Amino acid sequence: MVRSIQPLGFELQWRSPSAFIVGGIGDHLIALPALRALAVLMQGRLRLICAPTAREIFFSDIPLAGVHHIDKHYVAELRASSRGRARDYAVLELAAAIGDCDLFLCFDRAVSRSTTVLLRAVQPKKSVGLLPGFDVEIPFDRARHAMDLAFTLPMELAEGLRIEEFAAPSAVPDAALELAKKLRADFPSDAVLLAVHADTKPDKAWPREKLAHALDEFLERHRQVVGIVVGTDAFDGDMAHNRERILSCHGVPLSAAFAIIGVSDLFLGIDSCMLHVADLHRVPGVGLFGPTDPAEFGFRFARHLHVRAATMNEISVAEVGSALEALWGCVFPDR
Repeated sequence: MVRSIQPLGFELQWRSPSAFIVGGIGDHLIALPALRALAVLMQGRLRLICAPTAREIFFSDIPLAGVHHIDKHYVAELRASSRGRARDYAVLELAAAIGDCDLFLCFDRAVSRSTTVLLRAVQPKKSVGLLPGFDVEIPFDRARHAMDLAFTLPMELAEGLRIEEFAAPSAVPDAALELAKKLRADFPSDAVLLAVHADTKPDKAWPREKLAHALDEFLERHRQVVGIVVGTDAFDGDMAHNRERILSCHGVPLSAAFAIIGVSDLFLGIDSCMLHVADLHRVPGVGLFGPTDPAEFGFRFARHLHVRAATMNEISVAEVGSALEALWGCVFPDR
């Protein structure tokens, strides 16, 4: 449960604070504990600057004074700053909509011209960010977990904050929760649900044939396990014996995928947003990593094991099988 904290006296000087978040699904989940802490510190005064739908998908339970949506052209500019001044008008329009801002907190992890233009246009009394150009520049340390790095923003404003007290899952609509609960109820009471997520950028994906082989062997050893695949792609792996115990829930709304992971018992996946969802739900998991570092983007809160190699293709079926078995022994020692 997120605890209630009493801001330090100097925090009350911030009358119109704004937090800026843009990026992929994983970026929003990484920032979630920090935004929760900021919202508590600012006692309902915090305004959020984000892409359309981000508030509803990730931050619906966070008390905010207002939300300013980033123009789609502005989002494109943030990811393609070589376009120069062509989209500056969108940045200036956003700054005008924000209006008075005495504290500007930026979660952006990538340097872009548009962020610089926005900061100059808003002209806050104080700015805090992970990039050069802010009054308080948080040292960008890839040796720290990304959630801990994001959490240094609220820690700049108040002492004694602990990320664990704000690291709850994002709220999802009741319809998504009901779908996940119904899915869970459709299986026997002793069934163990293994949520699986495999689709991402090619360099971070594990070959499907290896995934199918690892799942087939794990399901063969544990007859009570049912695999539930979430994500955008259908599971098309060739499984020799246990294909009927794999349920593909690909293509369901993002909130439903989050809820399905939340009712699962175990997780297997690559470096992705769904791994962060499992982590925030405290679902024990095995994470597979190649070009990215699990110390930065892996599990942070849930019981876990990480399997890493120089490339994803170098991760063997045996390594993943061993990790799943080790995790099984920890989570279900009597089965």
